[in-house]
Amino acid sequence: MKRTGLGVAMTLALPAAAIADDLRIGIAASLTGAYAPYAEVEGARCMADRLNAAGQGPKIELMIEDTRSEPQLSVTIAQKFLDRGAQVVTGIPFPDSLIPIAQIAEATGATVFSAPNTQVEMQIAGFENFIAGAVPDPVNGAATAEAAYAAGARNVVLLKSADAGSWSEMLPEWFGQSFEHLGGTVSGRLSHSIGTSDWSPQIAQIRAMSPAPDAVMISSVLPDIGILIRQLRANGFNGLVIGSDGFDDPSLEGTVTDPATLEQVIFGTHGPTGTGGRIDDFLADCRSKGFAVQGIFDALGADMVLQTHAAAMRAGSVDPVAIRQALRAEGGNPGITAEVISYAENGGAPVKTVPVIGFRNGKRVVLQDRVPAFVPDWR
Repeated sequence: MKRTGLGVAMTLALPAAAIADDLRIGIAASLTGAYAPYAEVEGARCMADRLNAAGQGPKIELMIEDTRSEPQLSVTIAQKFLDRGAQVVTGIPFPDSLIPIAQIAEATGATVFSAPNTQVEMQIAGFENFIAGAVPDPVNGAATAEAAYAAGARNVVLLKSADAGSWSEMLPEWFGQSFEHLGGTVSGRLSHSIGTSDWSPQIAQIRAMSPAPDAVMISSVLPDIGILIRQLRANGFNGLVIGSDGFDDPSLEGTVTDPATLEQVIFGTHGPTGTGGRIDDFLADCRSKGFAVQGIFDALGADMVLQTHAAAMRAGSVDPVAIRQALRAEGGNPGITAEVISYAENGGAPVKTVPVIGFRNGKRVVLQDRVPAFVPDWR
């Protein structure tokens, strides 16, 4: 197993002065509720265990409580963590949670580091104390559009929902803009709600379209999207089903069940999992130590802990402002989803490539992994 990311971490651990105080990270997490499949907690725990065992730099104390996927409870828990001296806090990765958390964190100098956040609202708001672990949704949508067009899609229907902010409503639009830039056509826009189990109204509208679309794009959660894929196939739709990071949970394969059906599924995500790469090596090592990691979102949680710890080492301090300055410093800090992740260029958003995943013989494959050539103007 290659320990590249941790090797970089140890390389950056250069300050001679010992760091006496603990590094406290408060995670108001969706341990239960609609967003539980996307919690980053176990990966964060695994990385904290690794770094504490290595014994270099400050000891990491993780404070974790369940938000039940409720935004207001997320804010209340984050305030509790800040009162306990957390230098870094996070909450449900949506603006109705993160904006108020960033506002209350300003008083203590703490950083709000949302490992899985992709929504542009946080970047547009311009909080100096906010950092996201993932690239913004327009970048994800653009990369996925490139892969979909390369796979032969030319006529796409967008499924949109306002239930999860711009991630579920605007990401399909940014995909559509990129798809049209490449020469494709957006033939329709249909609405849905998070929690849908009967997709027959949307499928009836898709079947009535002329010409018939050869692709459907949706940014939503499991099990909804697995059910959608099954119902589309049962009703004769054989085109591509295109998605975002909401597809990136190991339960996707189990929910869809048919390996042949998976052949027509692609999605953009934050790092390749299930393909035998370095992220899978990290997850396997965590599982061997008893951590119940699942997939890419645990790797993002590990990134948050690893980068924050490396920044404290780089700063020679656990002062929250000093840590944030080191997180944003040129040259970046080590990660699991990428060897080095930089925040010096794009404010609160990282500079990373976007892997697009497909399936061959029921197994995940990387269709492409790059920064898209064209990204819609979202600022």
